[in-house]
Amino acid sequence: MVQEVLAGRMKIYIPTCDRHMFVIKAFSHFFNKYWGDDFEVKILGFSKPDFELPDNFEFISMADEQVGGAKGWSNYLIEFFNSIDDENFIFGIDDFCVVRPFDRELFKELLKICAKDNKIGRIDLQPSLQYARSPNDVSTYKEFDNFDIIELNQRSTNQFIYRITGQFSIWNREYFLKYLKPNWSPHDWELQGGQMAEGDGHKILGTRNRHCVKKVELVSDGQYPNKINIKGMRKEDIEKVKEIYQDRPEEIGEFKEEWPFENWIDIVYGN
Repeated sequence: MVQEVLAGRMKIYIPTCDRHMFVIKAFSHFFNKYWGDDFEVKILGFSKPDFELPDNFEFISMADEQVGGAKGWSNYLIEFFNSIDDENFIFGIDDFCVVRPFDRELFKELLKICAKDNKIGRIDLQPSLQYARSPNDVSTYKEFDNFDIIELNQRSTNQFIYRITGQFSIWNREYFLKYLKPNWSPHDWELQGGQMAEGDGHKILGTRNRHCVKKVELVSDGQYPNKINIKGMRKEDIEKVKEIYQDRPEEIGEFKEEWPFENWIDIVYGN
């Protein structure tokens, strides 16, 4: 498996819906700019997009229309991921705009770890386990010269630790499907699936002091409706977002707070 992955054949799956299809324009642009057009990306949606996708992107329609609204989200993914052969894949959310270069060297190290340990359910590629969890909720799995691989605790203590999440992660397909139940929204998946995954003996890994993916969440319908977030982006990328969405009604600005501490842009993203 690892030889195929290192050759660039680990697929990336991104679910979307008709209402959110517009975010794929920015997603695809910034993915290819910072992650790379040698990765194969599958967009899982419903109606075909009315704009052209890059050559390394493929749109897959899971049905003519989404039935059941947000609560029907999981039904289509269960059917789709039961139909593929991928032992491992990368999964993320449609409005995650990559805003700094993808760390390929680190990614290869994580793939080696993944290939050696069959108890790994998920490897988080973002800074989530270091910055969005209490230090008491993680332990060191393996040390390297300039970074550590860390492991999320088996159970929540003072705060919910979200063992299941939509953050960009390498997933074991069997583990992914184990905690994806019918008639669940993404929120249900993270909360109820995360509760079910506590104490299951599988390992949820991430990294400390070095991370593969640094992203910005472009939209937040609940907190910031009718807005497009560019907080944490480089100036040139902010201008690109304005260009991509110049004909849309949403307000573009610095809205979403990504991390719960001061100076997070400098600490997490750097230059």
